[in-house]
This record gives sequence, C-alpha cells and structure tokens, in this order.
Amino acid sequence: MSLEKMNDFFDARAEAYDNHMLVDLGLDEFYEEIAKQINPSKPDFKLLDLGCGTGIELERLFARFPAMSVVGVDLSSGMLEQLKIKYPHHNIQTICGSYFDVPFGGAYDVVLSTYSLHHWNETEKLPLYKKIYDAIADGGLFIEGDYTCKTVEQEQCFQIELARLRAELNLSENEFYHFDTPLTAKTQIGILQSTGFSNIELVREWENTSIITARK
Repeated sequence: MSLEKMNDFFDARAEAYDNHMLVDLGLDEFYEEIAKQINPSKPDFKLLDLGCGTGIELERLFARFPAMSVVGVDLSSGMLEQLKIKYPHHNIQTICGSYFDVPFGGAYDVVLSTYSLHHWNETEKLPLYKKIYDAIADGGLFIEGDYTCKTVEQEQCFQIELARLRAELNLSENEFYHFDTPLTAKTQIGILQSTGFSNIELVREWENTSIITARK
C-alpha cells in the first residue's frame, strides 16, 4: 500500500468531490444539520472554514446569509479552484496552505470544519484547537462535523497502522499524507474541554460521523 501526499490526493479528486460526498456518500442530511447550527446575531458575520475544500458546507449558508464573509483554508489548490467557480460573487478569501501553519487572524463569529480534522491525532489537534480558540470572538461558535469512530481501541488501531506505513514507506514526518485517523466523539470533546471551550455539545451522531459544537 502507498500513501499519497494530502494535497495531491485532493487535487486529483477536486472535480468529482461534490458528487462523491453528496451522491456516493449521501451526506445531504449531514450538511443540512451543519447549517442548522449557525444562527448569527448579524447577517454579515465572519466565518473561518478550515479544510474548506470545494465549499459544500457553504451552499446552504450563503443561501441564508448572503452577506457573510468567509476565509477558507485548504492544502489543495485544485479544491480551492472549484470553490471559486461555485461562488464567484460571494465574499470569500481563500488561503492555500496548512491550517497548522497559516495565521488565522481573529474575531471570527464562527469557525467551521467538515470532514477534514479526522486526519490528525489527539497530540496534533490540541495546539490546533488552541489556535482555533484564539481566533474566535468572545461568545463565538466552533462547529466540527467529521468522521469519527466508536472506541478508543479503534483510535489506536488507526494510529498504529499509520505509524507502520510511515516507517515501511520511509515517509517524511514533515509531509502530510492522506490516511484517516478518526477519534471518538468523546475524545474530541475532551480535547475541546482542555482547550478552554465551553457549552460543548454532541448535537448529532451517525454511524461514522459526528457533529460537535463548542462556544468560547
């Protein structure tokens, strides 16, 4: 088995990504539930979208809040090109890079991430969640909708397999490779709690997907 670099993996699938998520995986209900979580106090609120991809999660939001402004961060230039094609007349700034590295700025009303953060383990996520916390305005909302697993044993199996493949393939620790390492919703909530978030809620859970919200 070989592993593709993260940006190469998504660049190669950019044009077919929406169809895969909405048709192959049938995630309309998931994206509808994500949109329901956002009820801002002002129509021109600021949203940071981490791992935004082609922006599937933005379609329902722009329909409700056309004046919102979005900063979208993604490693894949191909995915960002598809996003720009879909939303040419909306207020979107895109940043092609790693959300571990690029500066976020601050005072976002909402930070959103869908189907992206399941590529990182607990140790990697903790500083990222602290960075997200610092980027949110007081009272602001973080929403994470993502691939999750059911048990700690499953978490460990994913991590062990990734470590094995990295060693076997002699992969650089400084490069991102595409391999899913989902955590349980309970683990996710624990990381958010340790970061300082409050009012953390598991708002919806399917077989392999969870939506968690948290307030600053």
